[in-house]
Amino acid sequence: MLRGISTPVTLVTALGITTLVAAKSAFGEACDQSNTHLDGGSFQLVTDCNPTLYCADNSTCAYKGCRRDTYPFGYNDYAYDQLPPLCPEGQFCPDEGDQCRPQVPIGQRCQKDRDDECERPPNYRDLAGYLNTNGTICLSFTCYLANVTLGQTCVNDNTPYTAYNDNGDAYAFIVSRDDCANGLYCDATELRCMKNKAIGATCSGNKECLSYNCEADGRCGKAADAVIHPPAWQYVLIGLGIVVLIGGVMTGLWLMHRRTRKENQIKLEQYYNEQIAYRQSIMSMSHAKNSLLSLPPNTTPDYARQSLYRDDAAWSSATDPSLIPPNMRRDSVSGWSDTDKPSDMARADSEVLLMPDQRYSDAPESSRRPGNGREGW
Repeated sequence: MLRGISTPVTLVTALGITTLVAAKSAFGEACDQSNTHLDGGSFQLVTDCNPTLYCADNSTCAYKGCRRDTYPFGYNDYAYDQLPPLCPEGQFCPDEGDQCRPQVPIGQRCQKDRDDECERPPNYRDLAGYLNTNGTICLSFTCYLANVTLGQTCVNDNTPYTAYNDNGDAYAFIVSRDDCANGLYCDATELRCMKNKAIGATCSGNKECLSYNCEADGRCGKAADAVIHPPAWQYVLIGLGIVVLIGGVMTGLWLMHRRTRKENQIKLEQYYNEQIAYRQSIMSMSHAKNSLLSLPPNTTPDYARQSLYRDDAAWSSATDPSLIPPNMRRDSVSGWSDTDKPSDMARADSEVLLMPDQRYSDAPESSRRPGNGREGW
């Protein structure tokens, strides 16, 4: 690869290109075949018609009758079955795209870099390579066979394409082609075929290297499509990283599950304790009602109150331990808290609590609950 002197793209050139694109003719409109030429920067064919048309012999724009690319330029709004047909084997579609034509013999004229326009030889399989098409190559608008051997005189064709760097400045990107056989290149000074160079050898152009990649330091580098083989330690490191990642995720999920299960267990225990306390309260109230209903008529309220707590009453904790007065509720064995600190867990009391200063056995009517101005229960 050779590079020329960079030249800035001027505003006048940009305006000229814009005007040229805007002036393209539609189907049936007038065109001039004398204006058909190759672009100086890309060597693409330029006509007066839009990309889907060509300038016919009657000086009007007509639809193209063939295409060389599977997806040609300018057909974004067309379905695939609406594209012009591809040419069959032994024919080619010219740059104009008017119709398919037979391939030309070796030594005949061809369009710029159109190797596919040249007729392939009988031994094309032996000559074919990635720098030619079926063993033929179009150099300086003439078809050649890519079969020149080591030390023989060769034909060299340099084409300067316009490329742009990061700053937007243009420079010449030169592509050099020749008719040497595979594994050889044409020396531009001696015009003789020489062997391609291995990786690390000095070079001045891509075609001199077997990899077709002459790097910026002037030495042949790896091919652009070369397979990258990472060292073994990278595979080991990546494998260990995957194992550690999976182990960390599984451990974190297990810890989260254990914490959630513990919290749910505490909540369920509190719920069950509260339900048991509610049941005991209901049964105690039912017993109190039955006791009052079983008293003789004209029983005074004081006697009725005493009968609930007398030692000879029908109910006692010894006769039926399942009936506990409603205020004697049982605490949960543990409390739930958002934190795992023991101090917070100790302070996190259950909603089922013993009411302070409550008594279970007979209590004198003169006893008072703290903070309560009423006597008795």
